[in-house]
Amino acid sequence: MGDIRRQSAAAAAAAASRGEHGLDCPSPRKWTAVDQKLGRGGWFTWLHFIAGVWSAGGPLAHLLDAAPRANRRTYQLHIEAICWQRKIAEVRVADCRKLERPSGAEGLKGREVEVGTEADQQRMPGVLKAEKDDCWDFAQPQGSIVKSVNMADDTNGRHDREREHEQRHRHPSVNGAQEAKHSRQVNGDVLAIEPSHAKLSTAMGDRIGQLPPEIEHITFGYLPFSDVITRLVQETFNGLSDCIKEMSELQTPPTNGAMVAETQQANVRKKLRLLNFAQERRAQFIKILVLSQWSRQVESISRVIDMKVWLDRKKGLYEDACNWIGELKRILGSERMPNPDLKAALEALSLGKAPGLPDLGYIPPEPLSSQQLLKAIWEINTQLSLRLHLHETIPPAFRDFSVVNGRATFRVSDEFEVDLSIADNDLSSQLYFIDFRFAFEPTPAELPQGHLRNEIEQRVNDLLGREGLKGCYRFLHDFVLSHKLNIFRQQAHRLSQERWSEHLRIEAVHLSVIIQYWISRPGGKNWIEIGIRRRKGGRKSWFSQDEDEPHIGLRWFRAGKEVRDVPATANLRELSVEAILKQTISAHTNLIFKETRTKLRERDIFGRKILNLKHTRSATESADSRLSIQLTASQACTIIQEPVTGRLALLPPSSIRSRAERELNSLASPEKEAASIIAQLRAIASCDEVEGTVRCHGWEVVNTTKPNLESLRQHFGHDTLRANFFRKRAWDAQWLLAFTASLAGDMWWIAKVNDTTSRSEAAAALVPSVQSAFEVPMSGLRAPASKELTGIDLLRIECTAVGLISQYVDTRQLHRESIPHKLVGGGLKQSSSELPTLFVHFPGRRAQKFQRDSESEKLAWSSQNIKIFFKGVDAVTSSGDHLIMAQKNPTALRSHSLNAMIGECVKFHPTSGAFAFRLSTPVGHSNIPAILDRLARIQRLRDYLATLQALRLPTNNLSLDHLEFTYAPDCHAHISFASTQVPPQLSFHAGNPHLRIQDQLIRLFRESKGFHLFIQCLELTLPLMRAFTAVEAAHTNDKVVVLPRSLYWYQTCYEVPPVRFEVKLRQRRGGAKWFVQPLALPNGERRKPPIQDQLDFLLKDRCEDWVGLGRGVAASVEGVELLLKRIDNIFQVAPSVTEPAVVTEPAPSDEKQDFKGQKRKAENESAVVVLD
Repeated sequence: MGDIRRQSAAAAAAAASRGEHGLDCPSPRKWTAVDQKLGRGGWFTWLHFIAGVWSAGGPLAHLLDAAPRANRRTYQLHIEAICWQRKIAEVRVADCRKLERPSGAEGLKGREVEVGTEADQQRMPGVLKAEKDDCWDFAQPQGSIVKSVNMADDTNGRHDREREHEQRHRHPSVNGAQEAKHSRQVNGDVLAIEPSHAKLSTAMGDRIGQLPPEIEHITFGYLPFSDVITRLVQETFNGLSDCIKEMSELQTPPTNGAMVAETQQANVRKKLRLLNFAQERRAQFIKILVLSQWSRQVESISRVIDMKVWLDRKKGLYEDACNWIGELKRILGSERMPNPDLKAALEALSLGKAPGLPDLGYIPPEPLSSQQLLKAIWEINTQLSLRLHLHETIPPAFRDFSVVNGRATFRVSDEFEVDLSIADNDLSSQLYFIDFRFAFEPTPAELPQGHLRNEIEQRVNDLLGREGLKGCYRFLHDFVLSHKLNIFRQQAHRLSQERWSEHLRIEAVHLSVIIQYWISRPGGKNWIEIGIRRRKGGRKSWFSQDEDEPHIGLRWFRAGKEVRDVPATANLRELSVEAILKQTISAHTNLIFKETRTKLRERDIFGRKILNLKHTRSATESADSRLSIQLTASQACTIIQEPVTGRLALLPPSSIRSRAERELNSLASPEKEAASIIAQLRAIASCDEVEGTVRCHGWEVVNTTKPNLESLRQHFGHDTLRANFFRKRAWDAQWLLAFTASLAGDMWWIAKVNDTTSRSEAAAALVPSVQSAFEVPMSGLRAPASKELTGIDLLRIECTAVGLISQYVDTRQLHRESIPHKLVGGGLKQSSSELPTLFVHFPGRRAQKFQRDSESEKLAWSSQNIKIFFKGVDAVTSSGDHLIMAQKNPTALRSHSLNAMIGECVKFHPTSGAFAFRLSTPVGHSNIPAILDRLARIQRLRDYLATLQALRLPTNNLSLDHLEFTYAPDCHAHISFASTQVPPQLSFHAGNPHLRIQDQLIRLFRESKGFHLFIQCLELTLPLMRAFTAVEAAHTNDKVVVLPRSLYWYQTCYEVPPVRFEVKLRQRRGGAKWFVQPLALPNGERRKPPIQDQLDFLLKDRCEDWVGLGRGVAASVEGVELLLKRIDNIFQVAPSVTEPAVVTEPAPSDEKQDFKGQKRKAENESAVVVLD
């Protein structure tokens, strides 16, 4: 078939290129042969060939004449449709006139037409031209091109293309060539149009215009077959994986004699599992096979589906038309008017009578006079009274009646009034309805004339005849109840459309009206039900005989549960749904506030009336109901509830109250959960107020410590809701002052957090957590919940907190050091806090750890028990102020002398021997090391004073930190011992002779075991130091140098003449003597006779202060000063002698250089100072 199509298209294209207009037309036998050769549908391919020939200018009439006569008309229509679908603008047909666009071309929408090969397209670009927007290209084998043209364009676009098409028909121009009349140009060729077959073309166009519209193609619900196969394959793979996994889980036991049966069963189960999976998958693939076979005929089946849908729609339209006609006939039946009686109408209108109508012959009664009317009314009243009192059974609800004006008026309270009367004097005759009036509002004053009145009158008269007054009452009672219920329903709908819009939901269920309110609030539904109820059981009233008498009743459901005692009452005289709704909502609001108030009263802060709590009630207006709550001493809030929306509001508004308000409105059960929200709000308000006050007094707010609620309640109590942490800058980082707020009361705490200063950087980056907490006693303090926190209260809290921290740190330190201690209640009366006193017993097992002194320096001079009192807080340094009291031994110094010398540092009792001193310790640090240090300094000071008093040396300045005394005229020594952790410091005033050996004296002072040795050294070296000072003052330009080798060894060097003397302290005959000895000259040199003679004389001289020993002089401590001055006088006179001082004198420069080197070496040796 494809070869024939290509051959036909190629032949048509070749004929067009040669310009041949006459072709060999196939005979009818050839047409039949083609149909038989191509099979079913082959004629469509042959028609494409004919259309190609026709487009190339071939004669259509000859081709059609050759076709079979039976199919000639069909071929003609299809050829023209194919030509138009290819959008051939103009064709040259020898036997037809210009072709107009058929109106039925839209029916060809969606068909696929093969227009030839790409070579044919290139030969006829002007003929086979298609619009880009209306075509879709599909790839076809062997270079063929298939185009599917969508002819369902919009109306405006189609008209525009038609006008352009007509314009091209009138004045076509192709490739620049101008067209002549009745001709067209294609690629420059002029093709004549033969008008001889115009009639045939017109008839064909008319036939095409009569084609029906195309049936809608159904595509909804179609899935690509590839997706189905892909999903089945994926599902099969997943199932196979699961099957293999399950088979692997079935363990096969080892096959040995006894286990063969069990092994076979396991294998059978595996095989069954695999076979079941294969069978299931096989069924699925069979379905896919069926679908694949069906999909091969999908085009035909799709057409059947489209036809089926089209037929169902037509059938539906037919049935709808039948139903409409039947309904119209039924409606018009009631509108039919009877034929008018024109004859009787003309007689009645013209003569005033109708002789044709029957005459009953009634004689009208004579009119009654006024007396007759009054008499008749009086008789009727009498008959009614007698009948009602004696003969009629009056129901209890009708006992309120009156007889007047010939009628008996029965009144039912809040319901209705009915007037009845009689028609004759017969007691067995019935009563008749006269009038009816409603006895409640809103209703009309009288029942208007009309259908309703006539219906009531008819029903009442009927019931009076059959059941009497009881039936009349029941009917009117039920009617009034239904009418009231209808009024309630109308009022409820009116409310839901006006003020309560979008906040009410109205439902009418049988004989009741359900009004749901607060529909936007979370939680269960709330509604009231107004309906007709029957009184079942209970006590009967005196006027009621029926236990099940219906009446208007109310039911209230709160959160989906019915409330037995309904607080709202319906006013049945003045019906108002809004009033009932307001009463119910007000009761609901009061219940929420009452439950919240009850839960808050259970806690101490409101139960003991520390804070005020007031509930204001209103039975009719929920907006007037409110719950007033005092949050703090200066803050209060009011909770109200909006009746329409049910939203709770906190007044006055603020940021924290807005958040609490949102939480309240999100609660499903406010009456149960609102108390916790109020407690949180009070805690936040209290903490914020305290935080503002604490900031104003110099405290820092610690925001890094934020424990969770569980940790908070673990350390500060299970009722704690919120906590704030504060600290002074001088406090240790481990200690904080905490304020907690709860419904149990506001409290102050001291909290210890983990230390972040000594940890690693990663650990320090963590949030500090609370390790322990201790409540600050509030005795004597005003709680911030009842009164606003002041600066004085904050100072007292700080004082108590610092004392607690100090005692905690001290007791922990004493416990670690195994030192006995005890806290005894009652502190100092002058203290700002009433903390207990700490008793300490020294020395403990490890008490010497705090002391750096020797074992001999113990606290033996004082008693072992020491009292530690807390006095308060230093306002400047924020440190804890403590008072330490102890009892000294009787062997110690006199108290009055110590008080006079020490001053305010330590106070001693003049008679008892007790002493006390104050100690200021930073918050968080232990007092024990400072106390031991202070006691050690007192002990040291005592030793110094005892030594000075024994030597009778006066003290100039005395305290626990320093000591200044005078050991000789104009010779003062200053000792500083601020702490036992630092070695004592020794210093001399300017001009003191001992400045020369100050370093050696400091070493002696620190290394000696007693202060007495240091004083003895000062006394021994004082005359010598004075002599050295005097010798150096007598010489200028450093001609004499004193080199201290040690405290008891010195050298004196003279430059001119170069002589050296050595001075040493030695024991001689039970006493200390200074030995002065000249040193030998280098290289065996000898001094000249003047100097040598004087020295020899001095070395052999004897006097009271020194004794010459030949090679040296032994001088007393006091005499060494005079001896050194005597030697210095010898050398002061020697330079004036003209002869040289030495017989063989070396070069001055060498001798001087050697002398300076020795001097430098001596200075280096004396400059070494050993410090602790």
